[in-house]
Amino acid sequence: MRESDWDLLERLAPGARAIGADERRWLTKSEQLIAISTQSRDIYPVMDHSRGHGCWLYDLQGNEYLDVSSGVAVRALGVRYQPLVEFEREIAHVVEELPGQDFDHLPQVLLAERLAATAPGTFDKQVFFTTSGGRAVETALKAAMDNTKRFRFVAFRPAFHGRTGFALSLTASKAVHRQHFPSALPIVRVPFSYCFRCPYGLKPDSCDAYCADQVTDACEKEGQDIAGVVVEPVAGEAGIVPAHPIFMAKLRRIADQLGAWLIVDEVQTGLGRTGRWWAIEHFGVVPDAICSAKALGVGWPLGATITRSPMFSRGSRHSETFSAEPRQALLSLFYLREVEDKGYLENACRMGEVLMAGLRSLVEKHDCVGDARGIGLMAGIEIVDGKKSNRPDHVLRDEILKAAVHRERLLALGAGERGGYQIVIAHIQRAHVGPADQPRFNLPQMLIEKGSHVLVADRVGQLIDEYLHLGR
Repeated sequence: MRESDWDLLERLAPGARAIGADERRWLTKSEQLIAISTQSRDIYPVMDHSRGHGCWLYDLQGNEYLDVSSGVAVRALGVRYQPLVEFEREIAHVVEELPGQDFDHLPQVLLAERLAATAPGTFDKQVFFTTSGGRAVETALKAAMDNTKRFRFVAFRPAFHGRTGFALSLTASKAVHRQHFPSALPIVRVPFSYCFRCPYGLKPDSCDAYCADQVTDACEKEGQDIAGVVVEPVAGEAGIVPAHPIFMAKLRRIADQLGAWLIVDEVQTGLGRTGRWWAIEHFGVVPDAICSAKALGVGWPLGATITRSPMFSRGSRHSETFSAEPRQALLSLFYLREVEDKGYLENACRMGEVLMAGLRSLVEKHDCVGDARGIGLMAGIEIVDGKKSNRPDHVLRDEILKAAVHRERLLALGAGERGGYQIVIAHIQRAHVGPADQPRFNLPQMLIEKGSHVLVADRVGQLIDEYLHLGR
């Protein structure tokens, strides 16, 4: 860090300079003071908050990393995207906070109008702003309950929709997420459309999305008083698992038959990562509600729920203190305009093809890479103990991940059930990875250039080569 940055920290928190760039001491301090969440301090370094550009981040020692996690799908435009930095300076005079739940202001109204215009469907829509993806899901659930006067939902396994309240009731990714936390809603649970690991032993080219039919069967047994069917078009934490091509269309028909809402969780997938504004567009389906966050806030905590109008039957059915504050709303409007004007959706499609070609070559070359999958710049590979069995190999996945971070300087994440065996690579401009239960995946940023995607696939391939050569 620069001396001026150390001076700033010392002025605000005396003693910071005495520790300096001693990573071990900062890790110890973090472990003592910051409640455990999803940190993997044995893998990831202490990052330098004062540096970064595009797809590149730095640790306290000055080592440079290619970020293939996109800030867990948040930094769609990368780090310190210069047009955004300049725009932030331009709006420095704008009021920081106006309680949007009580007072209307123009940036909030205009952002709602813009988001509603991006969402599929010709019906009237309304938008509710929140501070996170989980809260966006909570809002959609309450809206569905308010409109249908029911409170049972269909959700899938694996699935991730948040870690709080109603949203946690839907989540089925890892046992640790829900252990000792009671469910707040009755859930009809059905296996997700995970074609590589089809629970019915079927093949995607001939199954007619049989998995979707199980929703009807399950509801007949457990209850047809369904308020909503909640689904990720691409299951993110499960390991970047795109649904079967006709899965969503079948869910739409089933929801209509049940008189229920179809709610799509696009917290990770939404606003450009897959090459469309919304991943559900790839399936040609119009949902009743879309949940968004991450990329929407351009680095700030902002989420949104978009539903058919009216969202709620009357006032005070739902509210939040922070609701697309003026500066946040302007930054999000800037993001939407920039993505459209600069052709970043098209770039995500083109670079996604480059990335997927590289990842598929790993499947062809290595017996331990069972699958490569994704849409646009939301992609990943699944690590197995050999294609004959296709059993998940969590140990090898973790070895590759650690080496990717420590030796190849790739900031990647892992994803999946039961300990993780996938490696995630995702960006609109960059790459992103999922939880520690599946193999690892990447979520690159939307602005990413061809060379960076080739670099990601090549580096992962080199690491696998090395482990196989060592007899792993």
